[in-house]
Amino acid sequence: MTMQSATREPIFKEPGGIREPQRAALTNKADVSFNTVEQIDQDSDLWFQIRGYGYNPLVDASLPIIGLVMRIRKLNKNPNVDELYTTVRNQIATIGEEIAQHKYDNATQLAYRYCLCSFVDEAVMGTPWGAQSIWAERSLLSIYHDETWGGEKFFTIMSRMLMDQEKYRDVLEFMYVCLCMGFKGRYGVQINSGDELQAIITKLHKALRQMRGETPETLTAAHSNVASRNFRVGKQWAWWAPWAAAAVVLVLAFVIYSLVLNTTTNEVIRSLDTVLQQR
Repeated sequence: MTMQSATREPIFKEPGGIREPQRAALTNKADVSFNTVEQIDQDSDLWFQIRGYGYNPLVDASLPIIGLVMRIRKLNKNPNVDELYTTVRNQIATIGEEIAQHKYDNATQLAYRYCLCSFVDEAVMGTPWGAQSIWAERSLLSIYHDETWGGEKFFTIMSRMLMDQEKYRDVLEFMYVCLCMGFKGRYGVQINSGDELQAIITKLHKALRQMRGETPETLTAAHSNVASRNFRVGKQWAWWAPWAAAAVVLVLAFVIYSLVLNTTTNEVIRSLDTVLQQR
């Protein structure tokens, strides 16, 4: 059974917000409000430099937002919430345009954006300044999906997509990343729900591991890059080293010569004394 089954009602409504035009990646750190907060200035480019190396396009596209969420959780105050809100909203619109180019079906794109918005909204609302900001009035989820809280539906989406794991593998992997990065949803407001949430993460990991295959015991063969012959690291001698070595050799030669000459001289003197005494 899949999400398109006629016996189930759709789990998504049509997007209720206005799509923002695609914007170029930020290059000036002054344009990103959280970079003005002490100890948060890490990258002048919100898109980071680690994009493009992932095997999952959905996870790869979300890396800037994931990095942003990690920073947001460290902010005890943010005087530029409106700028941050606009930045994130534009980024999600841009990510949506990028994902559309990968030919994902509508259900996949909606589920991905729903989870992405829920992930960011929860991080912001968990800060001391989030509840008094524009986020409390117009969350990302309310803009794009006309809902105010995604903590419940996030896990509903996951359960339904697990019924067709191969088709929705990329979305499920993104959900797994969100959970590993601290998203709790409904379990964040329940008491003693840590074990239950961990069980869900473990179940999802097993499902994804089966689709991706077993983890290799080693990343590379132990001797695959070992050179077949011995190489020595080149050493740079100081300019005075040869002269010092030559001086040491000369001193040793002089000392040895002096000792030999002294010994020979003593023997000659003793021989002369013996001859003179015999006369």
